[in-house]
Amino acid sequence: MLTLRALPVGRDGGNSLLAAYHDGLAQHWPPARRLAGHLLALAGRGGWSAAERLYLGHGVRLHGLSMKDRKGLHRLLNPAAFPLLNNPLKNKQLFAERAVGLPLPDACDPDGMNLVDWLAGQDDIIAKPSYRSKGQGVERFVRQDGHWRADDTCIDSVALAVHLHRLWRQGGVIQRRLPTHPALVDLSPGALPTLRIVTCLNEEGVPEICATALRLSAGGPRPVDNFNAGNLVLAVDDKGRCGVAWRSGGQRPPSRHSRHPATGAAIEGMTIPDLAAARALAMRAHDRFRAGFTVIGWDIGLTAQGPALIEGNWNPGTDIVQLVEGRGIAQSRLGELYRHALTQLPASQWRAAPALQRDRM
Repeated sequence: MLTLRALPVGRDGGNSLLAAYHDGLAQHWPPARRLAGHLLALAGRGGWSAAERLYLGHGVRLHGLSMKDRKGLHRLLNPAAFPLLNNPLKNKQLFAERAVGLPLPDACDPDGMNLVDWLAGQDDIIAKPSYRSKGQGVERFVRQDGHWRADDTCIDSVALAVHLHRLWRQGGVIQRRLPTHPALVDLSPGALPTLRIVTCLNEEGVPEICATALRLSAGGPRPVDNFNAGNLVLAVDDKGRCGVAWRSGGQRPPSRHSRHPATGAAIEGMTIPDLAAARALAMRAHDRFRAGFTVIGWDIGLTAQGPALIEGNWNPGTDIVQLVEGRGIAQSRLGELYRHALTQLPASQWRAAPALQRDRM
C-alpha cells in the first residue's frame, strides 16, 4: 500500500485546511517532488471520489477533506502510524497492552492462558484480525447446542481453537462479545453500537473532543456497525440527543431515517446513555496514546456495563463526520486544530514527506 500526496496546480478554492496542507508541501518540497505531486493531482489521485460525491454536497466538499487527501495529511500529523507493527492503533495486540486499565472487552491471550478453557466459559465471541479497517475480517461465533456457529457454518471447539490460534499468531484479538446497552438494543440489532469520537491535541497540547457520531447496525449477518457496510450513522449533540440517521446506499445516495429501518425504533430525538462517560473515556485514551498521535478517532462501545474502548484509529474517516454535521472539516473546530498542528510541524518533517510513500509494516 502507498500513501499518496497529490498537489493541485493552483489555489484550493477557499478551503483553508487544504490550503494549509498543500501550501506546506509546496513550500518545503524540491521542484522534482512538486512535479510528482502535480502529476498525481492531474491523474485524479487526490480530491473527491465518485462515492463521496454521492453523499457529500457541493457546499460540504468546498470546505471538506476527501479520503484521498486525508491519509497523507494524517500521516504528517500522526508520525507514529508507521511501521504498522509498532503502531498501537493498528496492531491490536499492542493496543490491548497499551490500554491496560481502561475499560476493554474481556479478551483471551493464548500465550498466557488456555484458549480451550477460556472458550468453555464463553457463549458469544468476536475475532478481529490485525492491521485491517472498516470492519473487514471481523467474525462472530455463537455457541449453540455444544457447537459454535458463524453465519451458516458450524464448528466444534477444537477446530475453533485452531482457527483462533492462527488469527492470534497473525496479530489478531479474541474477545467476548459485549452486550448492547438495553436502551439501544432495538437501534442496533446486528452489532454493538459505537460512538466515533474524534479527539485532537489542541493549542495547549491537551486532547480535545472535536466530533461525535453514533454508528448503528442496520441488521444483517455481519457483526459490524461500519457505515460503508450498509449501516447507519448520525449526529449526537452535547446532551446525547440523536439526529436523523444516514444509511449507506452503496452505489446510490444514502437514505435518511428517523426510525430504524429493520426494527422501527425511533432514532431521531432519542437520548443515548452514558455520553459523558464515553467522552471522558476518549480523553483518557488519547492521553494514554498521545505520543506520535495528534488526532485519533475512537470507537467506544455502548454496552450494558457502560462505555468500553473498542479501538482507536490513526487515520479516522472524515466522511461520516462531514456527512452528519453537514459541513466540511475546514469549517469545524477539528479543521482549526488541524491547521494549528500543521503550522507546528518542523521543516524537516515536511521535507521527509514524499509524494508517494510506502506503508511500511
